[in-house]
Amino acid sequence: MKKLIAVLAPLTLALTACVATDTTTGTTSTAQSTTQQLGTAAIKIAINAKCTTELNNIAAWQNATKFMTATQKQNIQTEICGCVSEKAPQSVTAVDLATAAIDPAARNTIVSNAVTKTINACVAEAVS
Repeated sequence: MKKLIAVLAPLTLALTACVATDTTTGTTSTAQSTTQQLGTAAIKIAINAKCTTELNNIAAWQNATKFMTATQKQNIQTEICGCVSEKAPQSVTAVDLATAAIDPAARNTIVSNAVTKTINACVAEAVS
C-alpha cells in the first residue's frame, strides 16, 4: 500500500500541475487555483493512507472483521476509505489546502483532523 502511494503521489502531483487554467483571471488566482489543486490531490492521497491506518486501529473494526475473509475485509475497507477520501476534503478549507501543498507537517495535521471527522460516518454507511 505504501509503495502504491509512493508511486501515485508524485504522479498525481505531476498530472495536476499540467491542468489548464483560465489565463484571463490573472496570475495570482491561477497560482492559488493550482496550489489548491495540488493541495487537494495531496490531501486525498494522504487521507486514504491515514484512513487505512486509523481503520485498522479501531477496536470495533477489528471485531467486526474478525470472521471476514481477507477479500471481504479489503472490499469494505476500500469502500470506507473511498468514502473518507471523498468526504474528508469537504471539511478542509482552501487555506488548509494551500498549506497542505507546501507544508508536510501541516498536511499531516490537516489529514488527521479530516479523517477523524469523517471515518465514523463512512463506517456507518458501509455497514448499514
